[in-house]
Amino acid sequence: MGLFGRNREPATVTIRPSGRSFPATGKDSLLNEALAAGIPFPHSCTVGTCGTCKSKLVSGKVREITDAAITLSSEELADRYILPCQSLARGAVELHVADLVDMPDHPLVHTSAVLSGTRALTHDILEVVVRVDEPFAYTAGQYAELRVPGISGPRSYSFARGAADRAKDELVFYIRRTPGGEFTEWLFAEDRSGTALEVAGPFGNLWLRPSGAPALCVAGGSGLAPIKAILEAAADEGAQRETIVVFGARTARDLYCVEEIEAAAAAMAGSCRFVPVLSEEDPGSDWSGARGLVTDVVAALPADVLSACEVYACGPPPMVDALEAQLGALRADGVFHADRFLDKKTQRRS
Repeated sequence: MGLFGRNREPATVTIRPSGRSFPATGKDSLLNEALAAGIPFPHSCTVGTCGTCKSKLVSGKVREITDAAITLSSEELADRYILPCQSLARGAVELHVADLVDMPDHPLVHTSAVLSGTRALTHDILEVVVRVDEPFAYTAGQYAELRVPGISGPRSYSFARGAADRAKDELVFYIRRTPGGEFTEWLFAEDRSGTALEVAGPFGNLWLRPSGAPALCVAGGSGLAPIKAILEAAADEGAQRETIVVFGARTARDLYCVEEIEAAAAAMAGSCRFVPVLSEEDPGSDWSGARGLVTDVVAALPADVLSACEVYACGPPPMVDALEAQLGALRADGVFHADRFLDKKTQRRS
């Protein structure tokens, strides 16, 4: 008999400390089989590079699809940490997944939908509105997977609206054009309104945790979508905390949704400061705001804010990685939640 018995019946995978479980055949990754069972397992890239799904193997055996040493440290490997997105169960398995305890409890939805309209936000970012065939609940900061017939594989995009009064059958995304990208070249080529597609989600663990600590929200490019949604939700909920929002763009023409962010900031119960910063703006332009990188703005923040703040970051990996390294050098520990956007070519979030 094989590890799964004569007929390869599914083994049980148990998650601690939540106690949730799901069947695993060993034919697909632990992550995919958890998601298929309706468990909102923390993940992002799905290809073993981001480490979001990192979990401790309490008992049982797994077979690696790719070497976890590429992403996990030697200490983590010694402590039996694995990447569920790159691991197949070899019989019954028990995992410790701390983040699952706090995951928003929304049902995973797979539904048909229609792309109902688009609007240009910048020269290379579109607002895309999708109407789904069934109610779709999510927490601000999370994302969905979109699949269009004729386009290979799903694409992941964050929800751009967090207001409580949003239409429950309408989803809004901000999508940046990736030169040579199959999906975005198709999307930007002409008006795609009326196109049928499939939507799955919600996924992701970038949401504002309840806390009295200052919140530092940092966005770059289309990474503004989940940060905007988080601010809108926080304003609706009357969150009483100091919040600083830093939005990095190259030039003034790359800025968008400034009025919406300022309105959400003004509606916050606690103080909220919005700082757009441009890294490549013409020195002779009339831009009077901050210049440089988001890390330059962060470096100028008061030491007491930097030591106590919870960080929520979304954008290109170089920006997020630089921010994480900067904060790691400034403080011994601290809350850092991030979503790194990468295009399909790099096999990570897009």
